[in-house]
Amino acid sequence: MTQARAQTALERTLYHFFLFLSAFMILLSLASTLYFDINRERRDMDRVISGAAAYIASMPEVAAMLEDGYPGQEAAAHLDSLSATIPDISVIVICDSRGLRFYHTDRLKTGETFVDGDEAAILAGSEPYISTGYGTKGSQRRAFHAIQGGDGQIIGFVMASVFTSAISARRHVILLVHAAIFLFMIAVSIFLAGASMRLLRKSLRGFDPEELIRLYTRQDEVMNSIDEGLIATDTHGRILFSNQKAAELFSPEGGSLSGRRIRDLYPGSRFDHVASAGEAILRRSWSLSGHTVLIDEIPVRDQESRAVRGTLVVIADRTELMRLSDDLFGARSMLDTLRAFNHEFLNKLHVILGYLQTGEISRAIDFISNSTLVTSRSVRETADRIRETRICALVIGKMMHAAELGIRLSVAPDSSCLERDLILPVDACITIIGNLLENAIEELSAGGDGDAAAQAGGPESASPENGGPGKEIILGLYSQPGCFMITCEDTGRGIAPGILPHIYEKGVSSKGENRGTGLFLIRQLVTQYHGDITIDTEPGEGACFTLAFTGKEGADVPGNYH
Repeated sequence: MTQARAQTALERTLYHFFLFLSAFMILLSLASTLYFDINRERRDMDRVISGAAAYIASMPEVAAMLEDGYPGQEAAAHLDSLSATIPDISVIVICDSRGLRFYHTDRLKTGETFVDGDEAAILAGSEPYISTGYGTKGSQRRAFHAIQGGDGQIIGFVMASVFTSAISARRHVILLVHAAIFLFMIAVSIFLAGASMRLLRKSLRGFDPEELIRLYTRQDEVMNSIDEGLIATDTHGRILFSNQKAAELFSPEGGSLSGRRIRDLYPGSRFDHVASAGEAILRRSWSLSGHTVLIDEIPVRDQESRAVRGTLVVIADRTELMRLSDDLFGARSMLDTLRAFNHEFLNKLHVILGYLQTGEISRAIDFISNSTLVTSRSVRETADRIRETRICALVIGKMMHAAELGIRLSVAPDSSCLERDLILPVDACITIIGNLLENAIEELSAGGDGDAAAQAGGPESASPENGGPGKEIILGLYSQPGCFMITCEDTGRGIAPGILPHIYEKGVSSKGENRGTGLFLIRQLVTQYHGDITIDTEPGEGACFTLAFTGKEGADVPGNYH
């Protein structure tokens, strides 16, 4: 009941306000019109009496009548006709220079002397003028005009007047007309006020405005209390609404986001695609002011036409959750890796035991020496840096394979490969990384200075720490939102200048016939995923492959060689 009364009171207030505003505007406009109409009526009446006086003063028979010294029948008849023709004129008086009346609309006053005194100025040669005077029938508005004789001398004057009571009657008519208009407009305003309230309720889908205000206030509180940032844009990408969380993420200094463009805040926005195709873009990872966020861009459609009216951007701050998830995933990955390593270690023990039982002690020693190239610490570090299980398993397997050949394979300390940031399919990553590592292992195991050093003093003497060139492969994996980079550097013989221009062609290899497939497959994947590949190599100094992917179309594979 309280809510119903509040709604009725608000509607009544709006209704009365609309009526008051309408009445005020109507009254103001009618008062202005009335003022101008009354003044215009007075000016029109002055023009009538002034024009009539001027016309009568110019009549030859009037001048002849004054020069003859007695009233003329012809002039009187003409003036009677004129007075009847112009009903706005109440009195016409013609006097000579002495004030003797030669003509008066009231015949009984003909022959009397005009003693009002207002005629003195016109007889003295003044320009025609209008004054207000009082006669036996009340107040009058009077126009005076001089009558000149044949010699140009003033021989009398004409006075044409109208009773102010007639002017007042006209004003009363104007007032009544304006009052009628006012009442009619008020009736129309009452009808329109009721229609407006019905239209307002219909447009608000039956909700009372006060109820909508309460809903909006509660909605605003709810929007600002949730952990996700919310941004609503129009069809041009201009921000219409943002909650407090979004403002904190995109504008730490506290500035408002309204009116700004979504691309200025989020350069990776797919707003154009969402607005044109009406398809949502979900769960895109982005780094924002030190926070890892997941961003959804969802089209907002009109309920009736289903046309896209804008977009809703949902920003989920997953920094802490991602950290905990990475720790959990890393621990689980480490456990799986150590289990595999333990299984592999038991297999190695069996191999060593077999060498010892068969008396091949020197081979057992070599096998043990090479096995030290893959320690439990290096396995833990690899699992911590590569958080994608299949890629991590591939790299550790290649590390053990390389160790059996006296080659140290390690992952760059600054590497970071997270599954959520990969912009390539995992299968494509495995193909690229596996072929790069296999090519490097084959190159280093094919011979060279590194082999000689290893044969002379074992793996330790061939290591860089002991002054030898060593057999070493360093793999770097760097994944960030929107970018993925792979580097593979070896200490082999390098790539011969004659082969370098054809290195990506199928069947081209320095390792013999029926080879040269790995780099061909890598180049196909780089082209397919719009990446870039660069080779840095010098004969005798090894080679370094660098592959970069941004996920954007249009990138070529230039095949730069240095």
